[in-house]
Amino acid sequence: MIDWLVPAIIGWCGTGWPRRFPGGGGTGGGFDPDNPWPPNCPMCGGVIGAISAIVINSLVGDHFASAGFLGMAVISFAAGSVGNSLVGGIVGLFRRG
Repeated sequence: MIDWLVPAIIGWCGTGWPRRFPGGGGTGGGFDPDNPWPPNCPMCGGVIGAISAIVINSLVGDHFASAGFLGMAVISFAAGSVGNSLVGGIVGLFRRG
């Protein structure tokens, strides 16, 4: 369980999720029901980042095993950020304007 829990938490943090404060202050806020994908959805971006970090860490984690916890943290953080941006971009491509 620890093999996927810690990367998921770090991947969630890689999405920039803590910066959003609904209802005022911060860089984001509120929820747009017509656009329920990142960056408008306060939770789905974090979930996508966590899943991305788990997948990427399981794929390349063995190659960076000698880097220890810090290597795993960097990979998970980057995977969360890239995964969230990638899904948000793909959804933006197919969204009707």
